[in-house]
Amino acid sequence: MIDFLAKKVLTIDLNKKEADLKSFADLNKYLGGVALGIKLHEMYSDLNPVVLAIGPLNGFFPFASKTAVVLNDGGVIEDIYIGGSLSLRMRFAGVDAIAIFGRSDQPTVLDICNAKVDFLGEETGTDSLGLPGKRSAINFENNKILLDDYFTTPESFLEKIFTEKNIKGVVITGTEIDKPLNFDEYEKLYNEILSKKDELRVDMGIYPSCSNCPMGCGKSKIGEIGGNVLINSLVACQFADKIYTDIGVVFSCLNTLGYSYTHEDIENLPKLIEETIRRIS
Repeated sequence: MIDFLAKKVLTIDLNKKEADLKSFADLNKYLGGVALGIKLHEMYSDLNPVVLAIGPLNGFFPFASKTAVVLNDGGVIEDIYIGGSLSLRMRFAGVDAIAIFGRSDQPTVLDICNAKVDFLGEETGTDSLGLPGKRSAINFENNKILLDDYFTTPESFLEKIFTEKNIKGVVITGTEIDKPLNFDEYEKLYNEILSKKDELRVDMGIYPSCSNCPMGCGKSKIGEIGGNVLINSLVACQFADKIYTDIGVVFSCLNTLGYSYTHEDIENLPKLIEETIRRIS
């Protein structure tokens, strides 16, 4: 279930083969996505984490469909964004972020189900893990990341850190159900945003779509890197920037779900990120 007062972070220690779901009330101001990912990098800087982070709208609204991946590449914090169903599965696993640190002593597949983690050998194929229709699988084969058998990343940062950490695959299953507090208002707003698909900077296509997106565009396969702070904290598709840089729309979505963010919270995001990166550096 959504915790409106704290961020839920699943920490995974590859060295000890241990996992723990933690709740951080003081991280709420980081909203989600890149902001939350960078803050977690500061918190666990000595452990060189790779962080997967979603935003408060992921799993609920159209075009809020990506997952932020934040990692340290040779002393530089990089943020990339990948589509598929990963953000949806994290939402329904009850986590805002997954922080993986350490290095496994053998090639490892992580099987995550609602914040419970099993550490499996590489001989375990990801196809045999998780629940059909409720899972998202990251495979690392032939030196390339492939999510949900189609989506990949715009750079090789994630491949590099998976190699360093000896991760061969990650499967995330989410089965929890969250219902907006005011479902009638939520449904109306959902349909209003969905009707804005002509405002997206992509054309409708025949390719696999990201979660909560009907577009099937040809640009979702490779993912994104960098971009607008608000978009990347929500974590929405960069091609839906006309929708999710509209502060009125953003606050309507947040309020309908039950969040109590203010305009000051949104305005402070760039400063929070800048200050956190400065401290890490």
